[in-house]
Amino acid sequence: MFTAIAGVLAGCALNDTPSGSNVVPSGSTMVEPISDTVAPEVADSTPETVPTTVPETTTTLPEVDLKCVTILKCQFSYLVGADYSLLKLEFTDFSVANLQGAKFVRTNLKQSTFIRADLSNTDFTGANLTSANFTGANVAGANFTNANFTSTVICGLDLETAIGVTQTQLNDAQMYRTKGNKYCP
Repeated sequence: MFTAIAGVLAGCALNDTPSGSNVVPSGSTMVEPISDTVAPEVADSTPETVPTTVPETTTTLPEVDLKCVTILKCQFSYLVGADYSLLKLEFTDFSVANLQGAKFVRTNLKQSTFIRADLSNTDFTGANLTSANFTGANVAGANFTNANFTSTVICGLDLETAIGVTQTQLNDAQMYRTKGNKYCP
């Protein structure tokens, strides 16, 4: 989970001033031009230069509790081992994402997309997968015990190594094919 958060924060920029603020130091003056055609006055003395040491900074994140968070219409890519249990992740795009060993226990993934995602050993126990799209995803060792497959697109999946998939779930799914030439969109 922290890897995902760190990846999001990696794009953050720090203020480029040594103090981290834009406040003018005491003893300094700001000179503003009188008009566009008159040059500003410059003091005769040169201020003494003081060396500035900028301490090395690191970002430390406290443990983050993401229970009951709503994430809508996001796209992710590298989320190995992330725990999204009990979250509402409707309309989320996990296409081509690496989600090996991730946990989606009792997560609401309604209309989410997992096209060609690596879901090996991922736990979907009790998840709401209504209208989700798993076309071409790798579900080897994934646990779908008590998951809701209503209108779920499961085209091109090798369900032989998936755990907890029942015939009732497959009957509720929108599309389904085994290895062969059965039609899938």
